[in-house]
This record gives sequence, structure tokens and C-alpha cells, in this order.
Amino acid sequence: MTSGAPGSRGLLLSLAVAEPATGGPRTAAFVSGFLARLLIDPPSEALHALLGRRADPPLAHDGLGARVEAVARLYREAEPVGLAKEWTRLFVGPRAAPCRPWHDTWEHEGPPRLRGEKHLSMLGHWRRAGLEPVNAETEPADHAGLVFALFSALSSRAAEGEDVKRLLEELWAAHVETWLPRFAATFESEARVPALKAAGELLLDAIS
Repeated sequence: MTSGAPGSRGLLLSLAVAEPATGGPRTAAFVSGFLARLLIDPPSEALHALLGRRADPPLAHDGLGARVEAVARLYREAEPVGLAKEWTRLFVGPRAAPCRPWHDTWEHEGPPRLRGEKHLSMLGHWRRAGLEPVNAETEPADHAGLVFALFSALSSRAAEGEDVKRLLEELWAAHVETWLPRFAATFESEARVPALKAAGELLLDAIS
């Protein structure tokens, strides 16, 4: 697959680079952190409990907060075995999965491959932020969940008043708008379980 054309700035980025007093960066940090865990971690009781945590105080962007809570509720109410099987079908395996979560696998015609140029590029973004992905030895750094994990970490720093606007915008240009809209659209259309379809819709709206 080839990358999609760069799109608009996107809701999450607009929130992340807003003034901290607006609550935008804090909202971006919470929502992107939620998406990161949902994409990285297979369904489990521990994940359901984590996803169900509410922002305290409530998010300034009420619409996104309600969407996150709705996805968390659907996750909690889903039949566990069916949810786990569908998550695996969607995301596990660089060849068979319809929603391959690694940027590199969307960049080349022919058989998908891991730990290529986009993996190395994402490692660079982590290191420019003074961070390392926690599971770099086992998971390529260009995994969608790790893209959102870094975006969440940077947004949290923005919420504290640190000037990380350039880092956020560079990450977005290189590893969000280039392929995640197509990934999210595929996720939403392919998902057969309500919890995952709602998560795909949330992801698509958050980056649009």
C-alpha cells in the first residue's frame, strides 16, 4: 500500500498546540493516550479498567470526552472472546491483518515489511523528544499505538507549558497525516464488533 496524501491539521493536533489555558493540550494528551493503549494492548480486564478511567477534571472538549467514554463502555460490555478474536484479526500480523498497524507496511507495494525507514524515523522522533518507546525491542517504533503514545507524551508536556509545538507538528506531518487517515478508515470499515467500530470512528474523527 502507498501512503495517503497529507491532509488537514487534524483535531488532535489543533488541540495539542493550543494554549494550555484552553485545556486543548490536556485533552489531546488524554485522547491520544487512550488510542495508544487501545491499539497496542490486546483486550483484557486490566485494559478495560484502564480505558474506563475518566479524565479528572473533565476534559475541556466535551464531545471527545463523551466519545472516549462511549468506546470504553462498549469495550467493557463486549463479549470477551469475540472482542479478543476480532482485535487479533484486525491488527496481528504484517501480512494477513487488514489493519496493519505499522507505518512501514503502508509504504511499499509487494509484501509488507517491518523495521524499515518509518521505524527508524519514529525512533528519531522519540529520541528528539528525549524519550524511548518502552517496548522498542519487541515492537517496531512506527506502530500506530506508539505514534499516539509519543503524541500523548508531547501533549502532556505542552499542557504543562513546555514549548513542544515543533516536535508535535513534525511528528504529525511525518507519521500521522501521511497514513493514519487511511488506516483509521480501514479500521472503521473492517471492524465487526461494535466496540472496535466505535474506536475506529473515534480515531478517524480525532485525526481529521
